[in-house]
Amino acid sequence: MSTLTKPNHIGRKISRIRELRDMKQEALAQALGISQQTVSTIENSETRDDEKLIEIAKVLGVTVE
Repeated sequence: MSTLTKPNHIGRKISRIRELRDMKQEALAQALGISQQTVSTIENSETRDDEKLIEIAKVLGVTVE
């Protein structure tokens, strides 16, 4: 599989940004009002829930793009 056809893995991007902010999954979970296990599931997912993505972006201080 070439990188051109590889799907956009939104969860991996969330994980990278969170780590760059020196934030643990638990801290992100508390800010979003969800469990740490849910954050882990989101970060391992290739799909996205636009409403949840907006909330995550706000907490991480980034745009949805």
